[in-house]
Amino acid sequence: MDMKFWTTKEYKKIKRDFIIRNFAFGFCYFLFLISFIMCIVCFIISINFEVEIILVILFPFLLLILSVWNLFDLIMEHISEIKRFKVTVLKKQIEELEGKMLRGLRVGVDKIE
Repeated sequence: MDMKFWTTKEYKKIKRDFIIRNFAFGFCYFLFLISFIMCIVCFIISINFEVEIILVILFPFLLLILSVWNLFDLIMEHISEIKRFKVTVLKKQIEELEGKMLRGLRVGVDKIE
């Protein structure tokens, strides 16, 4: 483990939560891919039918637009989650360094007469 935390249990908890969230985002990406393929298939199938063609074409198209809109939100949330994890790790490393740096100053302050 290359990162310094107050406890390894704390690091494992942060890392576990990060991995679980990444699996959730991956599952959402997979669902988006499946829905995208289904919309394209519905669009291709609906071209062959002449009954209510406008409704049959518009429904998959609207679903596709909605899923693309949700994909942008999903990607932005995933990026912010990665940044949040990196900031948490960096804060923990800096706290450890500050603790080491301030120990010497405290000892010096006590020796002033």
